[in-house]
Amino acid sequence: MKKIILQRYGLTKLCPSTVYKWMKQLGFKYEPQRKGYYVDGHEKPATIAYRKDFVQRYLTEEVQMFRWIQITEEEAVRLEEMGVIKPNAGYRYNQPLTGLPMREYHVDTCDLFQERMNREEKFGGRPSVRRDQTKKMIIKIGHDEAIVKQFTLSKKSWYGPNGEAALLPKEEGLGIMLSGLMSQEFGWGFPMSPEELAMVNQKRLNENYLDAQSAIEKRGNAAKPPLTTSPFVLEFEYGINAQGYWSYEHMVMQLEDCIDCLTVLYPNIDFVFLLDHSCGHDRQREDGLNVAKMSKSFGGKQRSQRDTEINQEQGYLGTYPRQLNVGDVQKMNFGPNDPGPFWMTPEEQQNTRNDITDNTIQKRRVFTKKELQQRLTERNINVKGTLAALQAACRNNGIPTEEVNYKVVEGWEGKPKGMLQVLWERGFINAEQGGKQAYNTYSIKGYKDQFGNRRLDTSLKELIACLRDFEEEETILQSTARRLGVHVDRTPKCHCEIAGEGRLCASRDLLTREQVQ
Repeated sequence: MKKIILQRYGLTKLCPSTVYKWMKQLGFKYEPQRKGYYVDGHEKPATIAYRKDFVQRYLTEEVQMFRWIQITEEEAVRLEEMGVIKPNAGYRYNQPLTGLPMREYHVDTCDLFQERMNREEKFGGRPSVRRDQTKKMIIKIGHDEAIVKQFTLSKKSWYGPNGEAALLPKEEGLGIMLSGLMSQEFGWGFPMSPEELAMVNQKRLNENYLDAQSAIEKRGNAAKPPLTTSPFVLEFEYGINAQGYWSYEHMVMQLEDCIDCLTVLYPNIDFVFLLDHSCGHDRQREDGLNVAKMSKSFGGKQRSQRDTEINQEQGYLGTYPRQLNVGDVQKMNFGPNDPGPFWMTPEEQQNTRNDITDNTIQKRRVFTKKELQQRLTERNINVKGTLAALQAACRNNGIPTEEVNYKVVEGWEGKPKGMLQVLWERGFINAEQGGKQAYNTYSIKGYKDQFGNRRLDTSLKELIACLRDFEEEETILQSTARRLGVHVDRTPKCHCEIAGEGRLCASRDLLTREQVQ
């Protein structure tokens, strides 16, 4: 291709200046890098579906929150005439005892309502007259993380008339990570008095963290230490030479510390924590539904995953002939009563049901350096050095340096089902032309068309990632929070602007847009 282009324009080579001129001619600019964020997948079907469900869930739960103000009909009309609120807005009702006409508004309706509720009410709003009074009130706690660096400066700087410039550090300096929780009811963090800390510490006395392994890994033991300050805002000096890097283990301990504070001080309120989809927050249980841990076919290195229930048609079942219906439980491992992989003939299914050892094919495996070192240590032989030196020492002492096994042809019974089988059972695989044809039509990433574009309808990974039960699989954080008596909800992917419940404008804008759509 390069040679053809050079011949077309009568050139023998391309120099950097020529490339630069062409790039400028095409409208490109060579400028300092600007920060931004990448939102590929913003309009993926699964993201759109989750976003709509999140909005519906949020609006439903908001009726149970301290987000409302009630005023008389007379005051509402006066505010409408002043242009403070929109005409004919709000929820109309009559006071039960007096019959006085009233209206209820969300505190975000105007600044006047928010300022008034901040003065008059502890949580910045009142309960709604439309709430379910048999249920507890809800407070949502948002979470977000940020990194602050000591010498974070722009790539450009001011120069004096004689070319002098300020001395700039070569590195960005000390890095501090903030992990903070916030809410509309409490604001940034959760300030606590010494008396409140004492109450919480009394409850935590002689208690261990629910995720004891995380506490042992990061703190050396599972016991909960006394809290000296509010755990809602933590500063973490990150880096390989500092406190390491913020991870799931840090997050699950901070979450449990905060839950202890809230459940002790506000036992009559239900709390919902809003977390984004960072890798630490999304860590799954060992048997959780995870497309990344699946292969195309059965068995192999893929892990066994939990069985899952088909809760509804949309997001669970496809349009092709299927084996499952709403209310059924899909087994993620092949059982003894299963016929086997659908793409096989009945004869192949029967012949490949169980593992078969092929005694005609040997597989030799050379022991690793670590394995040889262990075998030498068991004989009280202390040898260090290269792999060759360890192998020589083993041979001199009659210790084998390799093992010989026979090839095992894996059967399907008792093994994890792969992506293809799971999708076929749900009706997402077109197998009308036969199982073999269906097997060759789909791949993990999907095949490309004649123009080099990847066809997502042939991608097993793309198809299974859009399933509702895979998309909404409970994380370890969610499981831990549920066992501690609270709920963890995850904000929609690709919506970093609403990370943290305290960011009112962005979250309300999203809710409004989704309501209109």
